[in-house]
Amino acid sequence: MRPVRRQHQHRGHHQVPQVRVGRWRQGQRGRGDCPSIVWRTVHRPAHLVGLAEFGQLGNGETGEYFIAANKLGFANATKFERRSVFVQSDENATGGKKAEMTNIPNCSQIAIASISCGKNHTIAVEAPTTSGHVPRVFSFGCGDYGCLGHGVQADEYYPRLISTLRGPLFASNYPVRAEAGSSCSMVITQQGHVYYMGKHRQVGEATMRPALIDALANNAHVVASCSGGAQTVFCTTKNAVTVSWGKGDTGELGYGRGNQKSSAQPKFVEKLDACMVTDLACGYGHTLFLIKDEDAEDKKAIKKMTKLETEQVTL
Repeated sequence: MRPVRRQHQHRGHHQVPQVRVGRWRQGQRGRGDCPSIVWRTVHRPAHLVGLAEFGQLGNGETGEYFIAANKLGFANATKFERRSVFVQSDENATGGKKAEMTNIPNCSQIAIASISCGKNHTIAVEAPTTSGHVPRVFSFGCGDYGCLGHGVQADEYYPRLISTLRGPLFASNYPVRAEAGSSCSMVITQQGHVYYMGKHRQVGEATMRPALIDALANNAHVVASCSGGAQTVFCTTKNAVTVSWGKGDTGELGYGRGNQKSSAQPKFVEKLDACMVTDLACGYGHTLFLIKDEDAEDKKAIKKMTKLETEQVTL
């Protein structure tokens, strides 16, 4: 058994502006010249800008048009636009009948607490409300590999409610944070459980609806943060345990030089053992961590890590 450190104390969800960036394409920095999608929020209505090719602007269309005979253009947004339409599917749709979408009542009042974008999709968690209903989770954009969590590989042009993340199970364990990899999505709940959808490995089946990562939940790991890259997923816990899985040809899984470069299941990142990771971010070929350095125990854990000197960095 791993020694249990004192838990990292989170001070709640501060209302700090978030900026999330997707892939680099035309018109995606809000000034008409450049990443895929950017959302900003401070527990307020969401604003977005960028590429509209897969509906990831959430405005109900791609705006597809011909530039030339063999070249398509899209109605990309070059300035931040407020998104105030959120939809849900008709629960009565069965069999081969296509689910009809209806606007969520008072959807213009929905505020977003956490949001993240993958290569061509976005997932967002609603901020807690005074009405007391459980915060809802929305996704939209490219639906490849089921990364939107709706059970189908279909693009969504409006932010759509993920119905699976509703119900009595989430009444006291509600969603609090969203994270997206290239073609997968994760949702962290109040009790530190992680629900995964999509696919981040070249082999294996896609997860078409949110599924609990039971390897963590069943072993009493309380996840504090997670992130996804091109083919990697990381989770870090409140007891200073970090795990990763996927495929990392350039060492981004953190298993160390000469060790395995892939894992089908969550695997401990031994070098970070006992390090209190307060946040992390996965890129397409690298991973970054913020590590707590406040007391003797933190310093002891950090001391055993290899240091990267400035002169070792090639610019």
